Amino acid sequence: MDPLDDLLQERLARLEAGEPLEVCLAGLPEEEVKLMRKAALLHSIADTAPASEGIAAQRRELLQLVKEKRMSSQSPTANKARPRWLLPAALAGGAFTLVSCIVVLSLLAGLAGLGWFNRSSEVAQNPTPVGRETPAPGSTPDEATPAPAAVAREAPDAQSAVLIDAHGLVEVQASDGTWARAEAGHILKAGQRVRTGALSSVTLAFYDDSQARLGPKSEVSVDELDARKDGGPRVVALTQWVGESDHDVAASSDAASKYEVRTPSGTGTAKGTVFHVFVSITLLVRFDVDEGAVDVTSVNVTQVVAAGQSTVIVSGQPPAEPFFRMMGEGKVERIGVSWRIAGRTFQTNDNTVIIGQPQVGDWVAFEARIMPDGTRFADLIVLLAHAPENRFEFSGTVDAIGESEWTIAGRVVRMDEQTEIDNNLQVGDQVEVKGGIAQDGTLWASRIRLLEDEAGFPFEFTGVVQGIAESAWTISSIPVTLDANTQIETGIAVGDVVRVKGRILDDGTWLAKSIQRAEEDEREFVIVGRVDNLDPWRVGGIEFTTDGETEIDEGIEVGDRVRVEGRILEDGTWLAREIEVLDEAKPRRFHFVGIVSSINPWIVGGIPLTVDENTEIEGDVAVGDLVRVKGVTLGVPDGTWRAEKIKRLERNRGCLNLSTAVRSVDANQIVLLDWQTVKLGEGIHVEGELKIATVIIISGCIRDDGTLIIVNIIVIYQLDVLPIIIIQPPGDGDDDDDDDDE
Repeated sequence: MDPLDDLLQERLARLEAGEPLEVCLAGLPEEEVKLMRKAALLHSIADTAPASEGIAAQRRELLQLVKEKRMSSQSPTANKARPRWLLPAALAGGAFTLVSCIVVLSLLAGLAGLGWFNRSSEVAQNPTPVGRETPAPGSTPDEATPAPAAVAREAPDAQSAVLIDAHGLVEVQASDGTWARAEAGHILKAGQRVRTGALSSVTLAFYDDSQARLGPKSEVSVDELDARKDGGPRVVALTQWVGESDHDVAASSDAASKYEVRTPSGTGTAKGTVFHVFVSITLLVRFDVDEGAVDVTSVNVTQVVAAGQSTVIVSGQPPAEPFFRMMGEGKVERIGVSWRIAGRTFQTNDNTVIIGQPQVGDWVAFEARIMPDGTRFADLIVLLAHAPENRFEFSGTVDAIGESEWTIAGRVVRMDEQTEIDNNLQVGDQVEVKGGIAQDGTLWASRIRLLEDEAGFPFEFTGVVQGIAESAWTISSIPVTLDANTQIETGIAVGDVVRVKGRILDDGTWLAKSIQRAEEDEREFVIVGRVDNLDPWRVGGIEFTTDGETEIDEGIEVGDRVRVEGRILEDGTWLAREIEVLDEAKPRRFHFVGIVSSINPWIVGGIPLTVDENTEIEGDVAVGDLVRVKGVTLGVPDGTWRAEKIKRLERNRGCLNLSTAVRSVDANQIVLLDWQTVKLGEGIHVEGELKIATVIIISGCIRDDGTLIIVNIIVIYQLDVLPIIIIQPPGDGDDDDDDDDE
């Protein structure tokens, strides 16, 4: 038997023995957890005790269903997402008895066998209205639409597409022209349109296993749809009016098959291909090809864009000659018409999309193209995080209040006219302070807020409004409850991006204290609550993701009280930046990022620290290094800060993916199309055979000294003729971009 099958058997037995559901779910893979939780939502089914042999049969059905779901989720045609910067609310289930659990799971398996998961287009085109109440126990399908046990991930026929992996606000246009919110499982036909709001995304899955994923603020119409797998040509024709989309096109054995993405400025035609389409509000269009090739046509001119290449269409003009591109992220060193990011210079113009108003020192993502003369031109620059240096956060008691400075937890904190301070704060109040650290160690507060002694846990996040009702709103898939004290900015409508603050009550209710409009680049979230699950992570009923950069305190267990800070990505995914255990015995905690100016004694960012044998020091820290410090204020008159952990932070300029061609190659190095030299050696993984005129994708990171550390080189395909890029080789006269080349 599959090990996961054994694991499910063991968890069902533990449920039968009376263990709580949440305990039994701990450690289960995501798909199994979701299935069990959705079953828990149907706990209202009558508590009828089946015979023991019936229970065994129902368990077998459940395990078979899970196995089928697992196999389908591992399909090789899974959508290939763009980088994470251009890319969960879990349903909380209550406790239920083993008998009712088995009945529900049996029902799910039976419904799956009847094809119930593949909802008919009639049902799917009439989704549950926004704000509709959860059906009461005993209600019939005519009275209320129950939450489905699973969402269809395959189109029911060749003339249909199903919406999957929906985040945020997704809407479908009806025949009368009105827009209505749609959930995952909604079925589309030719002639319909689908659009996404800010912080939102959705994938269209076609019958032939092709997929089209829409990013935020995107709109696509389905013009023609006959995505047959055999017996004739596959036909999929979409019009992308605005936004971005990723396409993973299944191969077809019929030469007459077509997969077209039309735009207001031109059309791309592909077969078995992976590509990306971007349409700006000015109707500038860009096609990026990752695998295969796409024929891009405008004003009767066609360019063949191969893997690793892109082309741009200006409205009314033919597509540009295909060019190579680069993308990555790094520190901003200069802004203006000419930007410098991660040691590379990029030109910009009115068509460059800049999101979040990044400044020098901030960390951004970028997408750029390499022009025929070697110039790098930025198409997109997105703020990922403000400059981390010299920022602090801590909580404590207000000891003294002055006109321009306060004493909090023994530390003097300065403020100016930009400091936000909650009203009516007094000496003795417990507050949270955030701000910046001056070079001399002075703490300048940007925000001082009261830590109210209320029931529940605080939360704060930015999201997109999906539904508005009198007593409850849906914001980024989170049901938010309102009461008479909730302050709401006037004029907010569905689709707006808002900032929500409130508290998570003991019963799991998210009670909003205020809802205000927010800028779309303000996508930070903060949650304080109990850990519901570790894999996947869920705190306070909210499911979120982590990556290699997430700071996670050691030893966190289900039930621990934690603070989670992170960012909501463009596609609506919640990505945690830090997960910190909150020790009830040490309420005056702090953390900050700063430069080490001394080690004996320790001074970081101008702040003296107490460091002892219990302090965990991660990395080989030296004077001048950038570090993150966590600890606790000791609450004594001199305001001593004791460091519990000091972690060295890498100060790389950034990382990038560069598509280019090989000009020459030998055993030790390759020379790229723009004359840059890349040395080959240990630590560099090469996929494929490097030859002259091969197109490659280079992945690597740039150090502070400008050195490009190559991690991976992937050979895409072989060119017949090496493209001509007119650029002077290094040493023959260069501009101010001296350290651009390795």
